[in-house]
Amino acid sequence: MTKTYTILFASIALILALGASPALAENIHLRTITVPHTISPDAIPAATTPLVQQGPATMGPTPPSTGVSGPPSWPCFPPTAPCSSDPAGGYLGALPTEVYKLTTCEVAYNSTTGTGGCGQLWWTFEVASTLTCATAGCPLSVAISAKQGSNTVYNLPLTNIGTLPSPSSLGGAYTEVIYGQQGFGTNWGATVNPTAGNVTITVTTQVTPSTGAKITAKGSFTVVVQ
Repeated sequence: MTKTYTILFASIALILALGASPALAENIHLRTITVPHTISPDAIPAATTPLVQQGPATMGPTPPSTGVSGPPSWPCFPPTAPCSSDPAGGYLGALPTEVYKLTTCEVAYNSTTGTGGCGQLWWTFEVASTLTCATAGCPLSVAISAKQGSNTVYNLPLTNIGTLPSPSSLGGAYTEVIYGQQGFGTNWGATVNPTAGNVTITVTTQVTPSTGAKITAKGSFTVVVQ
């Protein structure tokens, strides 16, 4: 399934987080948060519920606390620290930003501070309660592509970053949040640097259930560098 999103909001009311499980692949600096649906949305008939439903995808400022030596400032689901003082049932995330500086986006990732590039890329997807995973979990792979016309200014091919828990082990459906610092250009493994103009970012999520075919979902959005 492919969906394109225009992000026009500053905050999202999602669901209460009861736990977090980091999944970090070498050299790509991505993490995930698993969010059980303790506050459930309206029920969808099981026959029409997709096993994996793509949610919003966007990019925003680097969090003040990047999560290298502790929980990041965002994404965060209260009452989990460091947003434990915020009301339960909400979501603290990076403000979607549409315009970035070229020079900032080309800054290489710093594994000591967890900073670099334009800012934090993040996206969500919902996992239905009917998804089946082995005891070890469902393999989770992601891909990220950033293009300016025919030029690719960042590309992460489909890469495994860990596993997803079986919904049955969490009591039902849950939302997964993937996040990490994002930059463009040769300092980020591309063969060309960006120029002033639009950059279209496409994220791909692939989940491998214990039975059936692999499930792929995509989301895309556009930012401006100048």
